[in-house]
Amino acid sequence: MFPTGENDPSVEVFSEGSSPVVSEPPSLTREQERLNQGTRRPIPVSTIDWQTSMTSHFSPLHGLDFLKDVHQIIIQQTVELTDLMASLESENRYTVKVPRGETIYYATESSTSFQRTCFGSSRAFTMRLYDPTQQEAIQFRRRLACGSCCSVFFYLQDLEVWIPPGEYLGKITQKFNATKPCFVLYNKQMDIIYRIEGPESAFGCMWSKNHNFQIFTSDGLTQIGSIIHQWDQVQVAYNLYMQMPGQENNTRHKALLLGAAFLLEYMYFESAKKRKGCKCIC
Repeated sequence: MFPTGENDPSVEVFSEGSSPVVSEPPSLTREQERLNQGTRRPIPVSTIDWQTSMTSHFSPLHGLDFLKDVHQIIIQQTVELTDLMASLESENRYTVKVPRGETIYYATESSTSFQRTCFGSSRAFTMRLYDPTQQEAIQFRRRLACGSCCSVFFYLQDLEVWIPPGEYLGKITQKFNATKPCFVLYNKQMDIIYRIEGPESAFGCMWSKNHNFQIFTSDGLTQIGSIIHQWDQVQVAYNLYMQMPGQENNTRHKALLLGAAFLLEYMYFESAKKRKGCKCIC
């Protein structure tokens, strides 16, 4: 079962320990102070080399370490029976995997029931990604915005990417374009890292079910990756497949690309899974 928002044990640990209890052993108090500063717990993780079928262990220094040497990612939404039977929109949960099936992150949404009911997939949310050690690795923060390119008076989409214990990595911003979706990825210095362009559309609506969003270099001239929404016959569901730039080894840049994939999921596909026809982003 995925961790759930504010009830996550790791979040509680960060908020405790501000007033050490005298009766506690000194070692426990030091451990609380260490966790209170945002220091990661050194928990070994087992990994499998699919080429040699050998099992190895490593202790990640940060949750971003799970993105090292990863250039292909699959994002799958987890839907339970209670979610299907519920009359109200529920908070979404996802798994982030590599092509061989190994899960590197569990993602859980935190949002208000009012916005889920009134604004649907345009709602504001905080998405927390937990690594296999059950510690928070990445956080996405999305504001409430219409995102419709045919209505320039509304705020367009914007999603921020953060990592514990509170470091801002950058953001993904939608740019106005009446013919196709356009996004720009910025680092924390507001330098453009990548550009993303979607298929041609009419006022934000796309009629086909399989979509290909292209990832370009900062100048927008060379395609170096893609984000594809397509049907998986094995999972019997639509998934997002992301091909990251082959030469990209900066895990912070990969976290921004992962944030862009989640933003596209909500803008174009989250509500479209529940209805047929035109997939609108507002």
